[in-house]
Amino acid sequence: MRGALLVALGLLAGCHRSATPAPEAGSFAGRTFPLLSAPALRLSVEGSLGAKPVPVLLDVDRPLSLVATACFEGKPPRAEGKVRAPEPNGMKDWAMVPLTGLRVGDVSLPGLSAGLTGEKVCAVTLGADVLAPYALTVEPLRREVTFTESRSREAYTAELSAAGADPSQETHLLELSREPTGDWPLLAARVTQGGARLTGPFVLSTRDPFSRLALKPAEAQGMRPLETVAGMPVRAIPVDSVEVTEGVGVRPIIFEAGVWNSPSSLGRLGPDVWGHFRATIDAQAGVLLLRRPRVLASGERQRCARPGTEIFDDESCYALHTRREQDGSLSLSATVYRDLPEGGRLYVEPLGEDGKPLQPGCSVGITFMATSRGATTQHRIPWPSLSQSMPECYAKLSSVRGYALSLFEEGTQPGCPLTCAFVQETTTRPPVCECQETPLGEGISAAVRKSSASQPPPPEERPLEPEDPK
Repeated sequence: MRGALLVALGLLAGCHRSATPAPEAGSFAGRTFPLLSAPALRLSVEGSLGAKPVPVLLDVDRPLSLVATACFEGKPPRAEGKVRAPEPNGMKDWAMVPLTGLRVGDVSLPGLSAGLTGEKVCAVTLGADVLAPYALTVEPLRREVTFTESRSREAYTAELSAAGADPSQETHLLELSREPTGDWPLLAARVTQGGARLTGPFVLSTRDPFSRLALKPAEAQGMRPLETVAGMPVRAIPVDSVEVTEGVGVRPIIFEAGVWNSPSSLGRLGPDVWGHFRATIDAQAGVLLLRRPRVLASGERQRCARPGTEIFDDESCYALHTRREQDGSLSLSATVYRDLPEGGRLYVEPLGEDGKPLQPGCSVGITFMATSRGATTQHRIPWPSLSQSMPECYAKLSSVRGYALSLFEEGTQPGCPLTCAFVQETTTRPPVCECQETPLGEGISAAVRKSSASQPPPPEERPLEPEDPK
């Protein structure tokens, strides 16, 4: 496997080109931003355009920053000119408009212009024209992204080999190359489904929550997509594993499927792959640094390293993080650092103002699909629709000030087959769930899966992504 990946990377050597320098603007270096709360991991942070709050998407694989028409009241500003930039389907002319008053968190970006899209949902996308000078470190549990100055690959190597490294962490320093036309960062990976294997370069994506696999090359290797209703296009391909180096990756995983005619890549790898790790993405240096707690296996049992030590125990395999959002709601993040071959249920204990356990009469927990170590999810508990389905639990959980680990059980929660938060009033009544979306749709928000056709992700996730190359 390692040899195959090195060959794939070697074939891509020499494609690296320096990204366009960031415009004169406020610096992100040393800044940490909370990611917008959502079950699935994606790099979206809070921003504002003048007085209007806007989500700001961080897209290291897009050369040009973009803004949706919906972000402006009335007509958008007058175009300052046009810029011709590479797109997946060839070169495209973008009308450039000023982003007057754009702020990301507390950082102002004066003088920035962006390509205008016709999107009906407001979003600003920062591309490599802004992000190129930085390395982005993503903390999946805390749902934060930290910006530092880009460094050389040698600097990362020296840091990892220096004395005093955290003994509880395993690290993997991977090479990113560059796509020759769109200049997107590429990562070599191997995808396996049964006896079928597909190895080659994938675009490293930070904007979209899940990965995509080119349908034609996958089927050519004997991989089978999920069946769909007659006449409907293929939506997803379930695979046994995706590895970015020997034994390092995610298993199993469902890829989004579709047209991907790029001669230089097989799809994209998103946060559903690299988000199983604490990841540092330095596209300018050609570096992807992955970190995760070490695991000690004895038969089928796995114990995880206690932070900062070489001591292994069961408790260190589970972690919680709570965050108070600006609207006053409480977000709960959970991560499991060991493999979950049968899935698992992580029960949590609500805490009051004094830090002592409450007895709300409602069981609360996180259920995980079968997956490999590093699975993570985030939910506002209680989520808004719970006020209709379980009004008493909603009222009681609204006063919670924190959560503590209570119990872990093997196997998924009946009625919540995906990775979800769940609330249950009694053991005799079905739970109500809020679940991560998947390539098949928006997930589950009730005790049973909807039988109607799944809905595609929000419009802002689709037309702007580096997909469907020709």
